[in-house]
Parts: sequence; C-alpha cells; structure tokens
Amino acid sequence: MSNLSDLSALNLAPLFPTTYLGQRLLPAVHPGQASWVWAVKTIEGERIVRTSRWLRVPDEDFWQAALRLFQTDTSNMAQIGNLYRDLRAISAIPIPEVLAMHKIGTRTFLILENLPGYTLTSFNDLPNQSLAIFGKALAQIHNYRYPCFGSLQMPQGCQPVTQFHTLAISVMAYLVTRYYSQDRDLTDYWAESLDQWKDLPPTDFASPIMLDMDPSQFLTDGTTLTGMVDIELYVSAPRHLELIGLEYLFDQDHANAFRVGYETIMPLPSLEPFRKAYRLLLRLMSFQGSVDWHYWMNAPIRFEN
Repeated sequence: MSNLSDLSALNLAPLFPTTYLGQRLLPAVHPGQASWVWAVKTIEGERIVRTSRWLRVPDEDFWQAALRLFQTDTSNMAQIGNLYRDLRAISAIPIPEVLAMHKIGTRTFLILENLPGYTLTSFNDLPNQSLAIFGKALAQIHNYRYPCFGSLQMPQGCQPVTQFHTLAISVMAYLVTRYYSQDRDLTDYWAESLDQWKDLPPTDFASPIMLDMDPSQFLTDGTTLTGMVDIELYVSAPRHLELIGLEYLFDQDHANAFRVGYETIMPLPSLEPFRKAYRLLLRLMSFQGSVDWHYWMNAPIRFEN
C-alpha cells in the first residue's frame, strides 16, 4: 500500500454540515509538505482545513532524521492541534487559531483560522524592518528554555539536552548508511565531522525551533509577516541548529537586520564551534534539498561573532 493517501478529491462538506459553500485544494508550497491543505468557503467566512498526507513516516532522509532524533509524528492531528495552541501562546508572529477538530471516517481534520497574506518565497524579499521584527519574535520563542530535546507534541518522551550530540551522531551514521553509502563526495566531510561532533561544547538548554525552517512556512502582505502557518515540525532542540539553518536563507544585509532584532531580546549565541557539524546534519536531512556538498559546507557565514 502506498504511504501517500490521495485526498485531493475528498469532499469536506461533512466537516461543515450547515455552513459549507465550497472548497479548493491549496497546492503544496514545498516538496514533501506534510499536510493536505484546503481553503473552505462557508457562510461564516473562509476556513483552512489540514490533515496529514502520510499513513506512516516516509522512508526519506529528512523524515527519518526527524523521527529518530526528535520523535516527530505529523500524522497525529490531535497533537498537531495542541502544538498550534501552544505556539500561539508564545509567538509574536500570528499563528492560526484552531477553531475545531473533526473526523471523516477515521481521519482527523483541523479547522483553522484563515490568516491574511500569501506564501512568502524569500526572507530577502522583506524590508529590513520586518527582518528585525522576525529576529525579535524568534528570540522570544528561543527564550523558552527546556532541559531536554525532542518532540514538543510529546514532552514526556524528551531526552536530556546533554545527550543531543550523542544521539545526533548515531542518527547521522544511520542516514549515511541508509541514504548516502555510495556518495563519494560525502566521504571526507563525514570523517571530519565525527571528530567535530565529539569535541562540541555542550548546550545548556533547548528551545522551540522549526526543524524545516523555510520562508514557505510563512505568510506575508509584502511588507510584514502576517502568519506562521506550517508548524508541524516545531521541536525542542538547541537554538544553534535553527540559526545555522537560517544562514542559508538570508543575504548578509537581511541577516544583519535579523540579528539586530534578535539581540533586543537575547545575545545571538556563538555559532562557530557548532557550524560545520550542524551544517552536515542539516545537509544529511536535505534541509534545503540535494545541494552540492562542497557548496553547502562552504556557504557564506551570515552570523559572525
């Protein structure tokens, strides 16, 4: 049986027995999107409906890393609904309100507030002032500190943050064996990385971070961020991982603006000791796809200390 459940033609009228007027399936905004997403027109206004695309965790580098390192489960919509509610309480960037949760058959659907704006294609399309606001908002989220890392959906299963590097090495070894065993371009980076990971300084806390951070997870009106809508892969992890990922998404001017906003809340941590090791983890997860190894590992450093 295919792991991808095709719900593209599903009639959502049963979710709105007295208010349904019509629906349209929204296209995936990035490869491997975890959810089916519809805009549903009702007599009370437009609503967003989401449900998981997956019947089980895909056999792909990103998803297996997310599962093995953070115990993520994007198929459990009840837990995803709780995650929306929890993040709404701590995020200065608007997050859709969960209006209801209903089932069609055995499948659970979230009915969400429809926020204004359109999908952002690049953080660099925003003015510097908006990047400063984004930096401040992310620092406010990072300011929530946990002694353990793992799924925000199942905090009882988290592990001490002091064990993050040990588990990450194990997960990376799995990814190399499972998905990259014939990739000769990886060989030198992998050998070097093992030594780097063993010498990394410990991180003293974990914070909420978006494991698949990308502009396509956000809405904009062209000037500001009007919503953070795709939050299924928020996890508890060292904030350095998210910040090192963001270096790939900013030009230097916008990185500087982001930093100014971030440091109104807290200092940007020193990323240099972690950069090479965390970059390799992100690339093994295909954080931004199958990017050339040399280019990825030598990409511009945006957050100098």
